[in-house]
Amino acid sequence: MKNENLENMKKCPRFDVCSCNICPLDLGANLRNKLPEENSCPFTIKKKKKSKKGIRTLAPDSIIKFIPKLNLKMLNMRNQKRWRELKNRASS
Repeated sequence: MKNENLENMKKCPRFDVCSCNICPLDLGANLRNKLPEENSCPFTIKKKKKSKKGIRTLAPDSIIKFIPKLNLKMLNMRNQKRWRELKNRASS
């Protein structure tokens, strides 16, 4: 499973330079706890309060299609919506 997990995370173009401790491509990310001070993946950052906007980066489809369903709640709303669209298209 360890090699399978690493291979899945390597599908991200930022893998070699990423310093995030929790990755949405990590097959076991739902089992890990994230500390508030840790870096967040740009694909998971959610909008903050109404007065502040978070950086809500849309992940490329090549990454979204490899995110496990258990990690869907980690993604920001735009990426969650795109994940569902890709899964619905694949099942059609």
